[in-house]
Amino acid sequence: MSLDELTLFKNRMERLLTERGITMDHPQMKEELSAAGCEISGDRIRFPKNVIDRALASVPRKFTLYAPDERYDMVFPHPQGSFYTRTCTGAPNYLPVEGEKHYITLNDTAEWFHLVNEMDQVDYVALPSTCDETVPGKAIDVFTLEQALRISKKHIWIQPYEADNTRYLIEMCAAAAGGMEQLRKRPICSFISCSVPVLKFKFMDAEILYECAKAGIPVQPCALPTAGANTPVTAQGTALAACADVLAQIVMLELLCPGLPVIATPLLFSMDMQTTYTLQSNTEITFGRLICMQAFEEGYGIPCHSYGTGTDSMTLDGQNMVERTSLIHMMAMSDASVLGGAGQMETAKTINPLALIIDNEIFGIARRLRAGLAVDDETLDFDELLEGDDEDGYLMSDHTLDHLHDAHRPDLFYKGFLREKNDEERTLLDRAREKYDAIMQKETPHMLDSETEEKLHGIVLRAAEELS
Repeated sequence: MSLDELTLFKNRMERLLTERGITMDHPQMKEELSAAGCEISGDRIRFPKNVIDRALASVPRKFTLYAPDERYDMVFPHPQGSFYTRTCTGAPNYLPVEGEKHYITLNDTAEWFHLVNEMDQVDYVALPSTCDETVPGKAIDVFTLEQALRISKKHIWIQPYEADNTRYLIEMCAAAAGGMEQLRKRPICSFISCSVPVLKFKFMDAEILYECAKAGIPVQPCALPTAGANTPVTAQGTALAACADVLAQIVMLELLCPGLPVIATPLLFSMDMQTTYTLQSNTEITFGRLICMQAFEEGYGIPCHSYGTGTDSMTLDGQNMVERTSLIHMMAMSDASVLGGAGQMETAKTINPLALIIDNEIFGIARRLRAGLAVDDETLDFDELLEGDDEDGYLMSDHTLDHLHDAHRPDLFYKGFLREKNDEERTLLDRAREKYDAIMQKETPHMLDSETEEKLHGIVLRAAEELS
């Protein structure tokens, strides 16, 4: 957007909150928002401009999302001006390296968290949607989080599936972190809350906002609009609706807990008007995501993220590779602080180990693109060019020796015969499979001691009983 368009866009976001407002049925939240200066009429909540400004002023510009292993702590803004990455959240299907696609089991989640630990370009993990016959349906998120807390070295992003589950999920994170105060100091988890477009919030999502604000746990407030279905058909209109939904959540969080770390998370989709199939990767909705990134990052100075990878394809085909690469590169060259969705396909309904490994490779390329190139006399090799003594080329140049390691070399890409004679016959998927096999031979880590694991499992069993 131009500066004028960005100014218009922000004005329209805020007018939606001040004039239309949101609807929400959560008595405690409404009571506290009323005390904070919001206008409450039944389930309608409006946010005066001065209230919005006060809330936005308290959003922290610097914060850290911590990890069970402190080597994977994430400082915002990124110290090198780069971005962070995460896996897909909520996908119910698992496409294994061998075998048929199926609903995600607890064994699949264990494999998934182990793989993510080994991905050097994937910074944190989101919970997939387990659907295991051994898991009570209302406690899917509780059992999946237990797996993540046992295995993941990296920050964990949590999507509660029931309002009542939120308290158990927070209690579990506190147990793993060493208590509520320690969790507040070093939040090893953050939560996702979602609107039901446009500007409507279920009790469950209001409860997530409320409980996280009270516990001081970071939130990545989300919107999940589908252009042409529940938001305007244009990418611009859907971006506006999504950003207004996210802004409303940020305002509420900051009014309840000033200084709470937040990452704006508009996750945009579109409906194909010929097939009515929901799409994630078409060009227009990618532009919509870029508008959202600019609105929050440049417009408000708030870190923002959206899908940065994925595909609408159901298989590991050419469309899959083109779409996920295009998405990563487009988002990487925006101001996005986080690129989400690693390992996903079939419009975020399926996760796949090889897609995760390939995304890890593309993220590395994208980070190199975001870093850019310095232009000075040293990088230009100006002195040597000026001398003109280059009849023998530059292979033996001191400048070449100094810089030969500068170029990014994707580990899985073909670069000529070096190790094996048949290297030219091995595809990218072959190399990804070899990396998968090597990782799966490694021992799965245990991040918790036996006493903490026992305490954690006790919470899980209590939640399963009380939620059923």
